[in-house]
Amino acid sequence: MLEADPLLGNVIATYPSNRARLLIPAAIIIGGIAVVLNFTVAAIETWWAPPLTIILMGAVSLVAGWPVLHLWNREVVLYDNGFSYREGARTVYFLYPEIKSLRQRGEQLAYFGGLIRRATFRFTLTTIRDERMTLTNLYKNVGQLGARLEAKINPLLARQIDQQITRGEQVPFSNTLRLSRDGLHEGGRDLPWTAFGGYKIQAGRLHLLAAPGDNDWFSLPLGDVDNIALLLALLKQAFQTPTSP
Repeated sequence: MLEADPLLGNVIATYPSNRARLLIPAAIIIGGIAVVLNFTVAAIETWWAPPLTIILMGAVSLVAGWPVLHLWNREVVLYDNGFSYREGARTVYFLYPEIKSLRQRGEQLAYFGGLIRRATFRFTLTTIRDERMTLTNLYKNVGQLGARLEAKINPLLARQIDQQITRGEQVPFSNTLRLSRDGLHEGGRDLPWTAFGGYKIQAGRLHLLAAPGDNDWFSLPLGDVDNIALLLALLKQAFQTPTSP
């Protein structure tokens, strides 16, 4: 059991790599090729067949096992005031205020006519020093991990973004999209709040609409949006708040 950290606080939860997810594909590959070699190369009645079989199996085991060894010790530990991110023997510690953006992507995949369903998640965190880490289904319960990170990070970011908007700054919400107290900005274009027609989410994309006519002013994949929950709250507030001409 992990002890509390003097700076990060008490441990909330640990999220190690899903080792069964790493082992099963490697075992299938190694086992399958072993069967094939057993009935092909190993069955040849010559002196070089056994050593060649051993060499080939060693190469296959190395190739299939390398990703397992590389990802085996990945782990994220959540604390009250931050989290740790471990890659192999290296562990890095972050405070929640050090995270400046959180991107998230989720998909529901179906196989064999819907008989097998699987949810995939991808969370990308960027720090104030532009360090970037990506959390995927490699980690156990990654959906819960992403939700807990968002719950810790978003209230801090919301206060920071409100202060930036009050100061008249343009707050980034993607590689090109910005939001300010005057409206939306993207690639040199501006959409004042007086001309903002709302937003919609459709086919995995966020569509920003321009009035009148509610035509698309700009759209982008949800997975390319930073801090999407905070952006949607601001867009909803701007659309519902009367703006003086």
